[in-house]
Amino acid sequence: MNPGPMIISEEKLNQFVVNVLAAVDVPRPDAGIVADCLLMANLSGVDSHGIVRLAHYIRRLQNGSIKTHPDLRFEQTAPSMAILDGGDGLGHVVTWHATTKAMEMASESGSGVVSIRDSSHFGMAGFYILRMIEEGYIGIAMTATDKMLVPFGAKRAFFGTNPLAIGFPTNGIPVMLDMATTLTAWGKVALARVEGKPIPAEWGIDAEGNPTTDPNAIAGLHPFGGSKGSGLAMIIDIFCSVLANLPWGPHINLMYGEMEAPRKLGHFILAMDVRRLMPLELFKGHLGAMLDEFGQLPPADGFSAVYYPGQIEGLNRERRRAEGIPIDPGLYAELAGLGEQFNVPFPG
Repeated sequence: MNPGPMIISEEKLNQFVVNVLAAVDVPRPDAGIVADCLLMANLSGVDSHGIVRLAHYIRRLQNGSIKTHPDLRFEQTAPSMAILDGGDGLGHVVTWHATTKAMEMASESGSGVVSIRDSSHFGMAGFYILRMIEEGYIGIAMTATDKMLVPFGAKRAFFGTNPLAIGFPTNGIPVMLDMATTLTAWGKVALARVEGKPIPAEWGIDAEGNPTTDPNAIAGLHPFGGSKGSGLAMIIDIFCSVLANLPWGPHINLMYGEMEAPRKLGHFILAMDVRRLMPLELFKGHLGAMLDEFGQLPPADGFSAVYYPGQIEGLNRERRRAEGIPIDPGLYAELAGLGEQFNVPFPG
């Protein structure tokens, strides 16, 4: 019988991530941002975007395709618009600073848009949304990724999974839609590879165009909602790649296949100050009334309740902060090996 997951506290995992990143010359404040992003994903139950990504980032930091000390350059082009050149740095750090700038502009002019170029994988899009929500802003975050989505009616991949997150402040668990445009996030495939688990056959296709349950054989993922998810993936690529004067779709460097080359990814961040349209507490009250009414819907057969976007993740955060984060055996072995490499003992 396979052993169950090891349960480890957020605090211990966070410190481990910071120490490993610091061991490859990432400044500790930046390492803290990355650790917070990864662990927020794990706390939310989005393990595909959590600490499972650490070994990949370390490899790229060591080979120089992600810079440990990037030169971040802002160009504010209008009162509510700016461009951030990420200098091929860690996407989490680049986007954290872009989020700060977006909120600063929104506090002055009501909204703030930052187009980000020359970045790398930025983790869970909802991490930046949660930060904006905490400050009373409506937030939008999106990113382009390398080709994995098979457009509706096509035979091979063209766009990335191209995640999108949108969130609104509440007096409780925030409303936050955080989704890939594929039927499932690529990170779930990556997690299945690490854990040695099969995937559902309906997720995607192999190189011959056949359904596969082998995560190592996946060559393309289906869009959610057919033509709707396919169209949304294109829109996100326009915002994140074309608008940032970057390569799009099949021209974006592969996350796992071109390890020596910088990703040159584009992201898009928007912060909107609710208070420029109505008092924040009034907005939260109206939204709270909607959520209360929504929560009274009778669940369909087979469902215990009807959840709004972000509610399950919020409940996961409450539970995992109290109980700890599960780390499956395959991932545990990978992280323990990483710790040995840098003389940073993995907690457990």
